[in-house]
Amino acid sequence: RGNAEAQELGEVANQRKLLDMVKTRGQLNIDDAVLELNSTRDDVQNDLHALVGRGLFSGYVDWDKGVLYSVEARELSGRKTCPNCGGPVELAGKGLIKCPYCGAEIFL
Repeated sequence: RGNAEAQELGEVANQRKLLDMVKTRGQLNIDDAVLELNSTRDDVQNDLHALVGRGLFSGYVDWDKGVLYSVEARELSGRKTCPNCGGPVELAGKGLIKCPYCGAEIFL
């Protein structure tokens, strides 16, 4: 039980660091996040999705370029075009809009 709690606390600490990094910088290269968090790309992606699920992160991700962008949710809600390429976007899940053209994920 102690190991599971320690692992969970480590995950929460990494999520907090990731959130702080992207909010203070406005945009964050995923490779930089991986290095600074001493993590993997998959772990960073999972941490980001956990933050979105908790309603703590709003912004969008260009997975092709490997960049996270922090944007206020009010600037993104109701948006019908991708902030990355300008193409029309589609609802992809709760709090998630996806661009079918460039693959950007917009988190509300």
